[in-house]
Order: sequence, then structure tokens, then C-alpha cells
Amino acid sequence: MSREGTSPEVVVEALGVPIGIPVTGAAADRLRRQWSRALTDRDPATVVDLEHLDGHDPVALDYALTSRVTLAALDATAGSRVNLHAGAVADDEGRALAVVGASGSGKTTAVHHLARRLGYLSDETTSVDEGLLVHPHPKPLSVITDADAPRVKQSLSPDDLGLLRAPATSYLHRIVLLHRGEDDSGLVPLAPARAIAEIVSQTSSLPRLEDPVRRLADMLDACGGAWGLRYRELEHWVDDLVGLLDVEGQPPLPRLHHPGRRTDDPAGDDPAPHAWVRASWRDAVEYDDELVVMVGDRVHVLAGLGVVLWLALEVPRTTDDLLAEVRELWGDHPDAVGLVTGALELLAQEGLLHAPDAAG
Repeated sequence: MSREGTSPEVVVEALGVPIGIPVTGAAADRLRRQWSRALTDRDPATVVDLEHLDGHDPVALDYALTSRVTLAALDATAGSRVNLHAGAVADDEGRALAVVGASGSGKTTAVHHLARRLGYLSDETTSVDEGLLVHPHPKPLSVITDADAPRVKQSLSPDDLGLLRAPATSYLHRIVLLHRGEDDSGLVPLAPARAIAEIVSQTSSLPRLEDPVRRLADMLDACGGAWGLRYRELEHWVDDLVGLLDVEGQPPLPRLHHPGRRTDDPAGDDPAPHAWVRASWRDAVEYDDELVVMVGDRVHVLAGLGVVLWLALEVPRTTDDLLAEVRELWGDHPDAVGLVTGALELLAQEGLLHAPDAAG
């Protein structure tokens, strides 16, 4: 990225960030048409770099520039917003629906259908601040226009595609996780712990947020939970997706927050000999029977014995201490020793605990 040189001919607003595209002539005219919904007179905060781009192939150039604009906007907003790999549309009341999914899950197709009934916000990246305000990214859509060349996607303006305009201000209201495949069972509510784990894998720079797991849990509570859509053909589920804006949300489940803590170098006395120790974690949220823990940039969902052991290790404890804790909670079991030691070893393999020989 660069800030040097004269002001670019094309400046677009992506996720609320003004970004310059240093092109001229026919390329500038073409990009202004493609980015018709995002053009701005604001001074650019950054200018995308054209280095290593093939200017002789307009289709490839346009696609690459769109990616670079998006990356620049994500970089500028990292650490302040939840940036989802999601398309988004909004109704006239400003209630936004986000469809979250990995590449190939059908986000652009979903938005292409939905935005004929709801306003277009983005087909790729949905940026949400702490107040749930959605910062639009009305980029060109990458669309296959020649069935004989399915790998070639043209960058087309939402205006050229006839997509509806979103209201000036929109707030995230519903979240749907897309699962395309042979299962065509439709919309189903998701347990919050599982939804958080899936959403984490479809975010950018989430670990840079303060209390990232709690932030996602708050977002889900405010949006009435999350739904999964299992589908074969998206157009068969457009009515259900639009109708979800008016469906009563799921009531929030009770939860506890366990803010991140460094335990690799614990202050105070060293752990007792043969004690298990929690690995440093970035953030964790506990539901009734599940626990979502972020270690580094990975999220783990624990259940059953895993939850009991992780919670019991608020302070370092030996295997015998933990075995006594489990027996007190659940009673004795003929294979209690094997179950507890096996669970501890698995948690250590996953990077959630330090084994006794590594904890001192």
C-alpha cells in the first residue's frame, strides 16, 4: 500500500475506508462503472499497489484490484471490528442479514438472489462494529457470464446487475452460516458454542480484538443467535432467508466470561510438582455444558469432562486432585483414572494444557 504521489483518479469507500486505485484512462472509466455504489470524494486513507498486476488482461486486473481494495480495508479496520467472510443485505428498516461462509459456499450467489428483494451491502465481506453497525462494501460482484468459461468471472457493478440499494444505515440483525451440499434440510438454529467456532474460521484478524470470543457471543445474543442453512440450490431458500428477518430470535443462553490470561510464565510461586497448568488463552466463554476457548488464533469447543478439567485448572493441580474433583461432581466410575488421564492428555495435545513435565 502507498500514500505517495498525486491523488488517484478512482477513490472508493470500502468498509467505510476511502481507498485510492491508481489507474487512468479506460481502466479508470471501467472501474468507476464497476464501483458505482462505492465512489467517494474523500481523500484516500491508502492507495492500492499495482505492482505485479497484469494490466493487459482487464478481467484479471479488475478481480485482483477488488481483492487488494478489500485487503486494504480489512487491514485498516483490524482490531476494531468483527470482519466476517460474509455477504450482507438489508431491508428498508436497516435490518441486515449476513450469510457467512468459506470460499465456494455460495455467498455471491446468495446475495445475487437476495439483493433483488433486499438492499445490497456486500457479497464478500461484512464489517460489524461494537454497536452492530454494518459498514458497507458494495464492491463489484464476480459473475460467470459465459457458461463455456466457468473459470472466468467478470466484475460487474451491482447497478448493472439490478441489485437493490441498501438504506444509508444498517445494523446486523440475523446471521446465517451457509452449508452447500446434498443435504437440503434448510434453516436450523445453531448452538452458540458451535456457531462461534464456525464463525471464527470465517473472520479476518479476530484475535486482534479485545475479548474476541466474548465479542462474538455478544453479537450472537444481539442477533437472536445464528442459523445454519443446508442447501443444494440457493434459490429454493430465498423466501426462508428473507423471512428470517421477521422470525423471533433465539433467546440468549446464560454464559460466563473467562478473560484471557498468560499462564506460560505465571506470576508468584511455581506450580506444585506434577501439576497440570492451563496454557495461555486469549479468551473463553462458558455456556451451560460447553466451553469455547481461544488459544492463539484457534478456537476449541470443549464439552463434558473437558469443561470440568479446564475449569478446575483455575490454579495448577495434579492428576490426583483433578480425579478427586471429577469424582465429587459425578461420582465414582470403574474407569475414572483412564478417562481423566486420557482427557488431560488430549487437552494437552490440543495445546490447551501444559503436561506436568512441561509445566514447571
